[in-house]
Amino acid sequence: MDTLYYTEKPRDIPVLGEYDVIVCGGGTSGIAAAIASARTGVKTVLLERYGFTGGVPAYCIMPAWHRLREIHSRLLGEFAERTASVGPGPNTLKTEHTEPEYVKITALNMLAESGVELHLHTLCTGAVVEEKNVRGVITESKSGRRAFLGKTLIDATGDGDIAFLAGAEYLQGDDEGITQGMTIRFRIGRINFDRYFDWVAENRQYYKNISDERIEDLRSKARDGKEFYMSGDLSPLYKLHPEYPNLPVSSYFNASSIRKDELSVNATRIYRVDGTKEEDLTLAEVTCRKQAFEVWRFLHEKIPGFENSVVIETAAQIGVRETRRIIGDYILTEADCRDGTRFPDAVAANPISFDLHDRNYSCESLAHAAYIPYRCLLPKGLEGLLTAGRCISSDHVANSTIRRMTTAFETGQAAGIAAALSAKMNLTPRNLPFETLKTALLEAGAGV
Repeated sequence: MDTLYYTEKPRDIPVLGEYDVIVCGGGTSGIAAAIASARTGVKTVLLERYGFTGGVPAYCIMPAWHRLREIHSRLLGEFAERTASVGPGPNTLKTEHTEPEYVKITALNMLAESGVELHLHTLCTGAVVEEKNVRGVITESKSGRRAFLGKTLIDATGDGDIAFLAGAEYLQGDDEGITQGMTIRFRIGRINFDRYFDWVAENRQYYKNISDERIEDLRSKARDGKEFYMSGDLSPLYKLHPEYPNLPVSSYFNASSIRKDELSVNATRIYRVDGTKEEDLTLAEVTCRKQAFEVWRFLHEKIPGFENSVVIETAAQIGVRETRRIIGDYILTEADCRDGTRFPDAVAANPISFDLHDRNYSCESLAHAAYIPYRCLLPKGLEGLLTAGRCISSDHVANSTIRRMTTAFETGQAAGIAAALSAKMNLTPRNLPFETLKTALLEAGAGV
């Protein structure tokens, strides 16, 4: 069927403000970028579509910051400590777990203290581009369509929306264009962990990496209300129960506990969907929410310890692992990660875990770090724009490790400092002398 079109009438768009640095997206990379930029003294604005900031820990209720203890900047360490100080709960620097609700308020407090101008409920829908120079963004909100103009912009949208709208080249998915699977997390409360761990001990085939000693350690932590992480695979068990048609296929059963008698569950999965398409996102939300309640129903009816359990919360949004990877001046490769390649313009170090949520899931951790060059943050062919977070320039496999929250924060901080320096010196980020950036990163307790 031919596509119908509606021609919109031209209209003047009010310019809400002019800034040194505009950060698009208030997720894990965006909050770091905005705070780092504003702390240099430049006028910084952060545009975020939700009513809160914090990214995956906040809107996907992801409590685990894997391997944060190994590599983190001073700013990330500060963020972790301040999150832990909000109230009862885990300290990320010690346990690699955090309370998602605390992330929201910590991010807001640090943004305000740093002097960031914040606009929530604001969706970035267009780029202002003049001869390959990105000059600003168009937004939509309850206040209507607006423009924000800036000397330097940072695309921290996760999906590379601004770079895409500005005309950047990008890669997406594997050789067939298939991206990593999506997941929605959910929380289950009122669990009797003693009964559950008795069942785990008797059904070790579903928890092959949990030893007898580990079970007793988990049992002890559960009794004391201490945080813990456990992984398993209930797929073989699901296959024995066709009466639960909405159970996920080819998905593990991983969970963290950060509150007494509760689990935060990572077990749903949908494949072959495109996170840049509204129709696919809708399908993913519906499918994974049904899976979440089906998993709980299965546990409630079949697994000891879950008899009195309830679903407490499902995440505000589906967790999208991979969409556009904006092609930069350099594309980080799987080989770079495996070899631990040291780049002369490295701005961040990433503890390597290839967490590849393809149809055949695989996870591989390496002892060394991957180094991310500044060139991966510079969209090829565009000026005035930096990328941060999972949309930076990388291949499919490399993206499975650099997309993780710790590295998203680190690349966000690097982008924020680079953008601020560029604005101060009236240079484009591409023309910013790297030694100047490196010095500033090291002074901020970042860089490598």
